[in-house]
Amino acid sequence: MKRKIVIIGAGYGLDEIFSIVKKNYDIVAILDDNEKLYKKFYKKIPIYIGLDKAKNFKNVKFVFAIGSYENKNQRENIFKRLKISKELFPNIIDKSAIIHSDVKLGYGNIINAHTIICSNSIINDFCVFTYSTIIGHGVFIDSFALFGSRTSVLNLAKIGKNVFIGANVLVAEKISIANNASIIMGSVVLSSVQKNKIFYGFPAKLISK
Repeated sequence: MKRKIVIIGAGYGLDEIFSIVKKNYDIVAILDDNEKLYKKFYKKIPIYIGLDKAKNFKNVKFVFAIGSYENKNQRENIFKRLKISKELFPNIIDKSAIIHSDVKLGYGNIINAHTIICSNSIINDFCVFTYSTIIGHGVFIDSFALFGSRTSVLNLAKIGKNVFIGANVLVAEKISIANNASIIMGSVVLSSVQKNKIFYGFPAKLISK
């Protein structure tokens, strides 16, 4: 029998995560704060209004379906509002992903198809790796980071908390990207990025303070 799980978020991210979650879990409910979704369903699964309802579900796991540039910094705040343990958020890993045996994963990470995470890397909690992301050897990634498709982070890089890295980005070896920074799609990062900054280009340069 499949384990039961509740999805947090009924927006665009739900379409992306639904198929990978349903392979291993029985999805029993979706929680969202959008009152326009009251009494509605997604693929016959009921949508409940009010994130505070999370604590009412017993013997279930949870997963975020939230992760885009527009709402990239909301997941941490939403997690705090849920008032439930991060240990209730399993790592959701597509069967085609390759994760070396000595990689350390926290809780609530979502690892999509054809992603590769190499040896000695450390991934904290609630990170999202979209399709065909490559994480090199010995990379450290703090919580709530989000990676666009076909992005590569090379060996020994350090990625801070709430970092957003768009699609088709290359981050060079030993580069540090500090908390809350954003790298726009298609960039090549050859030097470290300070916190709260937005970088873009080849090589990536500051475009917003």
